[in-house]
Amino acid sequence: MFTRRIISSLVSKNAPKGARGFASEKELRDRLSTIKNISKVTKAMNMVAAAKLRKHQDALEVANNFSSGLDGMFFEAESDKPAMVLPVSTDKGLCGGVNTFVNREAKSTMIGMQDKNEKFTLFTYGQKSKGNLGRVFGSYQTGGIVDCTGGNPVTFSEACEVAAIIAEQDFGNAKIVYNSFVNIISYDTTTISVPSAEAFEAGAEKKFEAYEEEGDEGGLMKNFYEFMLAVKMYGIINNAQTCEQSSRMTAMDNSSSNADEMYEKLLLQANRVRQAKITKELMEIVGGASAVQDS
Repeated sequence: MFTRRIISSLVSKNAPKGARGFASEKELRDRLSTIKNISKVTKAMNMVAAAKLRKHQDALEVANNFSSGLDGMFFEAESDKPAMVLPVSTDKGLCGGVNTFVNREAKSTMIGMQDKNEKFTLFTYGQKSKGNLGRVFGSYQTGGIVDCTGGNPVTFSEACEVAAIIAEQDFGNAKIVYNSFVNIISYDTTTISVPSAEAFEAGAEKKFEAYEEEGDEGGLMKNFYEFMLAVKMYGIINNAQTCEQSSRMTAMDNSSSNADEMYEKLLLQANRVRQAKITKELMEIVGGASAVQDS
């Protein structure tokens, strides 16, 4: 169907309304050249994404081993302050539906809060969430983070900077929406709840009453919260980056296959037009020769 649309778009605009026309051989050859160039680009992007994916998978394995020990340490605290929705997306596109699923889940969360008349704010990570959600929930948006790592696997120091910016926001509980990497062809869109530093300190005594505390009692829980948030964001961003590269690799592979299929169909069409032209010329030559002999 897409091929028919391309061919129909090549028909001369000067054709009468309702008339059926066909693309010329030159127009088809120009389109073939364009599709071939697109295929080269998508194949190159596929190879680059595959190389980056291996690097991001290695970084994700380290991040998961580092952050898995903190699973279950965060809790949803009671607070009078508004909740904060934090979608973790990418800065660049051409990576399938990774951003669509995150933005859709974040929208669903915020719409649910609106229906319940709950107060909330929006703080985004990544350009794609900032642009997409900002058009609908711009009045709730308090800020965002973009171009944090420049496409490279996030380091723990960069995750600490991100965590520090998040901790500075005024919220009760944060709903962090991100993609959790499963394998090359699948990922899960996950939402976790993280309390603010103030709410964490208020509920930490009951949460960790089975543990002994050593050190400065005034700043112990604050430091512990900052460390846990940094470790958590380290794992979350690595998951999001790995999902981005795996999805881009799959998307570019599909695009290359579609381009190759379209190229074959248009090549067949171009060859038919060329053959029809040759056949017509031969018929004219034979007809002319027959006319000369009859005369």
